[in-house]
Amino acid sequence: MKRIVTTKYDVRSKLERVFKHDLLLALVIGITIIFVGAGLGYENNKVVLVNPLPLTHYMSKNPGGLSFLANWDGANYLAIASHGYVSANQTNFFPLYPMLIYLFHFILFSPLYSALIISWVSLVGAVFFYIKISGRLFNVKGASEKLRAALVFILFPPAIWLLAAYTESLFAFLALGAIYFSLSKRYLLAGLMLMLANAAHVDGVFVLALVAMIMIEERAGWWRILATGVTGFLGLAGYMLYLSARYRNPLSFVTAQRQHGWLEHSLGSLAGDFSFVHLLFLLLLIAGAIYWWKKRKSFSIYCLLFVLVPLVGGQFGGFERYCLMAFPVPLMLYSFFRQKTTAYSIIIAISAIFWTYFLFQFSGGYIGG
Repeated sequence: MKRIVTTKYDVRSKLERVFKHDLLLALVIGITIIFVGAGLGYENNKVVLVNPLPLTHYMSKNPGGLSFLANWDGANYLAIASHGYVSANQTNFFPLYPMLIYLFHFILFSPLYSALIISWVSLVGAVFFYIKISGRLFNVKGASEKLRAALVFILFPPAIWLLAAYTESLFAFLALGAIYFSLSKRYLLAGLMLMLANAAHVDGVFVLALVAMIMIEERAGWWRILATGVTGFLGLAGYMLYLSARYRNPLSFVTAQRQHGWLEHSLGSLAGDFSFVHLLFLLLLIAGAIYWWKKRKSFSIYCLLFVLVPLVGGQFGGFERYCLMAFPVPLMLYSFFRQKTTAYSIIIAISAIFWTYFLFQFSGGYIGG
């Protein structure tokens, strides 16, 4: 009677067959990171003193055990979802995410859990499109290699905000979708994703510029570029029309940023707000710009746009969270380290440590991005 010997290669082969579908792989990655992130944050708050300032937390009659995932800006999105824009000072929070929360809460009867479900589903969608983009750019094949590519993105330290009741997860899903469809020359879908992205986040204009540059690189006709750009801009244009009618200021979201400290400081004040973490992200953005210059100038210029954020805003508040949207940076890290097994493992370990640190700081109410 023959003895069947199962080797590690047999197991790997079976796993490759099971996870050959990108959506299934993205779903498994998403569910895993959600459970790990929510569990770590919950346990951390049981043993470490949270920030006592009430303004840093989501406050409601029945906040629920995961209310720490709605700290800081999350509370603002939930307030807008529940009561609408009651002040022009809230208009820097773009409308698509709170609108979806408002619609979902009729089913789930909880603004908080409606927000989290939207963020978590969007997280899976973002991972899916990131895997697709990695495959297109680097000819990534096989579940194990796709997982290696996705880990660089999902453990990029600011990616902890993909778990939260923030618009970042929804925006990442829409922006990566727009990028993937533009790379695939499916410009109608790219324009529709852009339109929604521009209604979800102020960084939508950066993605609009990126998609236009990708289309130029792909030698799309000018009328296609114009049509995709106009379609994409409709999301922001619609919001501006609403702001013009409601507050007689179509750029109210820019004015509202001043209430949060943006656009009110000089460049000299940046030195007092500067930290090692800010330096690290600036270096990553510059490295990304250099790396992509000869490969895809669109990605290079897109990285440099994020360097302008603190220069224009006059502060580094939220800079790490903005850098989450600099997708070419984790793509660069994966491309550079994918063939270097030891170095790749070190990068993932370092990223996981910083990711956990950011998670604990956010869940405790000490940083809001």
